[in-house]
This record gives sequence, C-alpha cells and structure tokens, in this order.
Amino acid sequence: MASTGAQGDKYSVLLPTYNERDNLPLIVWLLLRYLDQSGFAYEIIVIDDGSPDGTLEVAKQLEQIYGSDKILLRPRAKKLGLGTAYIHGMQHATGNFIFIMDADL
Repeated sequence: MASTGAQGDKYSVLLPTYNERDNLPLIVWLLLRYLDQSGFAYEIIVIDDGSPDGTLEVAKQLEQIYGSDKILLRPRAKKLGLGTAYIHGMQHATGNFIFIMDADL
C-alpha cells in the first residue's frame, strides 16, 4: 500500500500508561487499524510507569501479536508522572511526527 504521507514520513504515537490493562488492547487495535489502512509508516510507543495491574504484561502480548516494529515498549520502573513519560517517549521516538495521547481515551 502506498503511503499517503510525504515520502519518508514516519509517525510516532506515544501512549503513556498507568493501570490501563483493560483499555490498552482497544486503543492499540484502533490505532493500528487506522494507521495500517492509511498507509502511514508508524510506531506506537507504550511508556508504562510500573503499573501494578499488569498493564506491561498486556503490552508485551500486544507487541508479540502485532510485532516489535509496530509496538515498542519503553517501560519505567515506577510512576514518575505524565510529563516525564512524554519526554521519555520522545527520546525513543524515531518518527518525524510525534502524537501524544492518553491510553484511556
């Protein structure tokens, strides 16, 4: 499928999570569905802040299902806050466009 974006454009979607075990599969599926259909080059970066509910384990399953080229896990050991989670994600993003969003939308 041809990309609808400019040649070489890549989109990085940052998803900070904390206790999003139930929400994460749906938001990832919706993002993948849209991005795959649109033909964009992309990555979804999940930044988990040490969720005690098993969010990271769910994210690992999603990475196995959809591939580590699409789902990148960049967890942190403990809850350090939303702002620093975005910064952490930006440090790992390889896209020339970065989208930040909450996992519970």
